[in-house]
Amino acid sequence: MAVKSDSCARRRALVVAFASLTASFSCATFVQAQSSDEVTAAAKKEGKVVVYSAHVGNPLLKAMGDAFTARFGIQVERLEARASELRERTRVEYSAGRNTADVTFTSSGQAVVIDNEDKVFARRPVSPNAAGLKKDFADDGLFAPVMILNYGLLVNTAMVKPEEMPRSWGDLANPRWKGRILSDDTRAIGGGYLYFFVTFFNPSLGEKYHQSMAQQSLSFTRNQREAQRRVARGEYAIYSPFILSDINNLKGLPVKAVILDEGAPYVLYGNVMMRNPPHPNAARLYVDFAMSEEAQLIWARGGHGFVREGLGDKVPAELREIANPKLMGTTDQSKQEEGLREATRIYK
Repeated sequence: MAVKSDSCARRRALVVAFASLTASFSCATFVQAQSSDEVTAAAKKEGKVVVYSAHVGNPLLKAMGDAFTARFGIQVERLEARASELRERTRVEYSAGRNTADVTFTSSGQAVVIDNEDKVFARRPVSPNAAGLKKDFADDGLFAPVMILNYGLLVNTAMVKPEEMPRSWGDLANPRWKGRILSDDTRAIGGGYLYFFVTFFNPSLGEKYHQSMAQQSLSFTRNQREAQRRVARGEYAIYSPFILSDINNLKGLPVKAVILDEGAPYVLYGNVMMRNPPHPNAARLYVDFAMSEEAQLIWARGGHGFVREGLGDKVPAELREIANPKLMGTTDQSKQEEGLREATRIYK
């Protein structure tokens, strides 16, 4: 009898625990059983979605929000700030029980770190538009891919002859470029570190390549926008690495975006839904819309990389190369400390 009584007690405890768990997650997950039409109807009743964005100052994010509003009649409120600032804001809000954001637009690497450490992101059903994504990208129910920042070089065409134009990342180690390269700092998180990581862990380049680059008298900067202008003014022949889509901001200047033979290091950006969001249905609808052809073409026609199949021919001819280059690789959060340590060691 004691055994039976103990077993019943355990079962009762499990039932209570399950009920408690279900209640605690109900706000974030009740939409999972709804159909797409039901989610859309409920989202329209909610009336708005609040998006935190770590990709600051890009007008295409507003354009995508405007397209979402035009289609569904749901307002999009955005707060843009550095990833570290948004992360701290979110932590404070959750600690105070005043959740404001529905969705965060951030890089895949940041999404992994925040999900592991802060536990503020929610799982959701895989979105319908995810079916159209390229095979190398997927909506895993946490991170929904939206667009890609592709990197190459910015070259001053008045200073670099066509026959001298770098064709590979390895060409930057040629002595002719000593003292003529402006580089985003490889020793801090950003484009420079992305380039370092992808090339350092590339078997055909690796440490030997970076030891050669360390002898090139690189000038480091953290001011990406000003760096582009400095190359255009002729202070340097090359800026590395360069966000390829930024060439749209430099029209009329003597500069050219160059994609290298090994491919483009890249950063994948996407949406994550917050835990216990104020507008859960609008959040799900927004996440899904961002992967639609309509939203993807907004990014692609601005020169950004797109994650959906079948859009290549719909991108303006002059932007197809920079919007859809061969991809070389991206960072791996599990190797971040090692990568930063090696970059600091080599580029003293």
